[in-house]
Amino acid sequence: MARALRRPGLIALAALVAASTVVYALAGRRVPGLWIMPDEAIYADRALRLWHEGTLPVFRGQGAGYGLLYPLVAAAPLALGGLASLKLLQALVTSLACIPVFLYGRRLMRPRHALLAAALTVASPLLLYSGFVMTEVLFYPLAALTLLAIARAVATATLRDQLVSLALVTACVLTRAQAVVFVAVLAGAALLDALLARHRSRLRAFWPVWLALLGAVVVAVAVPGAFGSYASVIDGGYPLGSSLRLTFEHLAYLVVATAVIPFAAFGVLFVEAARGRERDPAARALLAVTACAGLAVCVQVGFFAARFAPHLLGRDLASLPPLLFLVFALWLARGLPRAVWVVAPVCFAALALLALVPWDRLVVAEALPDSLEASLVYRISGSVDAASLVTLAGLALLLAFALVPRRAALVLPLCVLALLVATSVSASTIIRERVNADQRELLGSPRDWIDRAAGSGVTYIYDGEAAWNSVWQQRFWNDRVDHVLSLAPAKVPGPMPQTVRPLASSGYLATRDRFVVAPDRYEFVGTPVAEHARGVDLARLRLWRLDGRPRMSMATNGIAPNGDMIGPATIVAYGCAGGVLHLTLLPKATSVVTISLDGRRVQRERVAGLDSWTTEVPVPRSHRGVCRFRIRGGLLLGSTVRTFEHA
Repeated sequence: MARALRRPGLIALAALVAASTVVYALAGRRVPGLWIMPDEAIYADRALRLWHEGTLPVFRGQGAGYGLLYPLVAAAPLALGGLASLKLLQALVTSLACIPVFLYGRRLMRPRHALLAAALTVASPLLLYSGFVMTEVLFYPLAALTLLAIARAVATATLRDQLVSLALVTACVLTRAQAVVFVAVLAGAALLDALLARHRSRLRAFWPVWLALLGAVVVAVAVPGAFGSYASVIDGGYPLGSSLRLTFEHLAYLVVATAVIPFAAFGVLFVEAARGRERDPAARALLAVTACAGLAVCVQVGFFAARFAPHLLGRDLASLPPLLFLVFALWLARGLPRAVWVVAPVCFAALALLALVPWDRLVVAEALPDSLEASLVYRISGSVDAASLVTLAGLALLLAFALVPRRAALVLPLCVLALLVATSVSASTIIRERVNADQRELLGSPRDWIDRAAGSGVTYIYDGEAAWNSVWQQRFWNDRVDHVLSLAPAKVPGPMPQTVRPLASSGYLATRDRFVVAPDRYEFVGTPVAEHARGVDLARLRLWRLDGRPRMSMATNGIAPNGDMIGPATIVAYGCAGGVLHLTLLPKATSVVTISLDGRRVQRERVAGLDSWTTEVPVPRSHRGVCRFRIRGGLLLGSTVRTFEHA
C-alpha cells in the first residue's frame, strides 16, 4: 500500500479528493434547508423510510421510480446525524468523481495532465449539489466511472470489460432512470469507434451490447412500468419542434458549462480521429464515447424538457463534463494540435452554437436550481445582455484556444479553472440567498414548531394553496406530521403520501389524528394550541387539538389575514343546524352591510359612522347541509370576530 501511494500522482489525487471534500462540505453548510422541491423531500423521505421501515417502493407506490441506490447512501447519515452529516458524506462522494477520470487519463497522458482533468472535474459547479438531498450526488461520480468503463470496453472489445460496463450502467439506472440511455451510448460508441478505426469486423465482439440494447428496447416498449414514476416519459407525445430546439440549447449549454475551450479541444481531436489519424485505441474510444454520450444525453434531455420542464435542465447533463475535461487534458498533453483548417471550422461551429441560443430567455431565476452552471451569467446579466455576454465571452475563449502559443499553454487550463471556480462561487452565493428566502416564505421560524406543540400525530390539511411546496417543507422538518389530507380536488403535487377526499357536508375529517394543522382560515371542533407565521404572501398556519371525532367547524374565504374584506367574503359553517354565527365588523369604507345565508338575505344594516358593529346570525334547527354565509360591504370592511357557535 505504501509503495502504491508513492506512485506519481496518487498522493496528489488523494489530496485533491480531501481538499474538494472540505470545500464542498463548507459550501453545503451555507445551505440552511431544502430548495429543489419536491425532489429533495422525496429523496429524503425515501432514505428515512428505508432506514426506519426497511422498505422502498420500486415499481409501484408513492415515490416509485426515483432510484434505489441513493437512499442506501443517504439513509444512515440523514437518520442519525441529520442534514449536516449527510452533506459531509455527500461532499466526499461527489469528489470521488475525479478518481476514474485520473485513472483513465493515466493510460493516455502524463500524471500531471490526468491530475488536471481530475481537478477540473471537481471544480464544476455540479458538485454544489452535494449540499442538497439529490441523486446527482451519487450519479456524478458513478456516471463518470460508467462512461469511462464504457470507453474501456469499446477500446478492448473484451467480454469482461463489456460485462463490467453493463453492470455499471445497471447501477446508474438504479440511481437515475435517465441512465438507461447509456446502453445506447455503449452501442453507438462501439459503432463509431469501428468507423473511426476502419475496422468494422470487431463489431461482432460486441454481441453482449446488442443483446443489452435489444433488452432495453423491449422493456421500454412492453413493460414501461419498470421505470416507475418515469413510465410516462416513454409514452411519446413529444412536440418535435420544441424538442429539437431544446436539444440544441442544451448542447450549447454544455459548451458554456464546461467553459467553451474543452468543447473546442474535443472538436479538434475528433476531426483528427475521423480522418483516421488516431492510433491509440483508448483515446479513440474516449472520443467516440464523448461524441455519442454528448449527442444521446442532449437529445434525451431536450425531448424530456420539451414535454415536462421547458427550461434548461443542466443537472441532467451531469454525466458529460468529466468526459470533456479529460479530452481537454489529452489535447493539452499532445501539445495543443491546431491545424488551421481544423481549428477554424471547429471554433466557428462552437461560436455559432453560442450565438444562436436565446440566453436572455434561458438564463432566468426559475432555471437556476436545475442549471447552476448558469449562475455567473445570471448574476452578470443584470447589467449586461446575457446573449451578448455569452457570445463575446465565448469568442474571447475561442480566440485564446486558437492563438495562445504552446509555450503559454498553461493559460488555457487556468482560464477554464478560473471560470469554473468563479461560477461555483457565484452559484453558492445565489443558493444561499434563495434558500434563505424560501425558508422564510414557506417555513417561517422555528421550523419544527409543530413538533414542539403537538403531543401526538398530526394531519396536515391542504386545500390547494399555490405554495404547495410548503407542505413538503413543513412535513420534512416536523416528524409529527404523520398524514396529509388534501381536500379534493386539491392534491399536493408529487409522490406525497396523502389522502384525497372531498370534505363531507357534516365537516367530518378523514383522519384519526388528535391534532390537525391548517391555514388559519379554517376552524375545527377543538382548541387552537399554536400559530405559525410564514411569508407575507401566505396565510398563517394554526395547530388544533381536536375534541371528539375530527371535524371542521368553519372556513372563510375573501378575508385577509388582518380581517379586512375587499369585496364579498364567504363563511362556510359545517354541522351548522341550530348554531349561531357571531360577527364583529369594522365599517371603515362601508355604509351598508348585507349578510345572506345560502343565497337568501338575512340581515341588512346601515353601519356608516359606527366604530364597530356586532351581530349574531342564527341558523334554524331544520337546516340541512352546510351553511354558506356571504358578507357584502363597501370598498373596505374590517372584522375582528368571526366565530360559529354550534348547537
